[in-house]
Amino acid sequence: GHLSGGQINGAVTFSLVLGGALPWYQGVLNVFFQLVGSIIGSLFVVILIPCGMDQTTNLASNIVNPKYGYRHALMAEIIGTFLLCKVVWEAALSP
Repeated sequence: GHLSGGQINGAVTFSLVLGGALPWYQGVLNVFFQLVGSIIGSLFVVILIPCGMDQTTNLASNIVNPKYGYRHALMAEIIGTFLLCKVVWEAALSP
């Protein structure tokens, strides 16, 4: 179709469905395979870097810095997700 195959973010897919640029059934399939891909990617990380070799103790995971707190982290995620969706809409879908 006219949409890029580069949809790797569930929030972008959800915004495309809500905006009518992607049919709901395609959105459900995309999110399903995005989740499958993330699980496979996580398995690769676990295989390539065993837990005993991880000196950071939090490889490939996000931890909120206590200095900022969860409220600030949530706001940053909301703003970042909005900006990502806005860029996709403007770059890929605007005439």
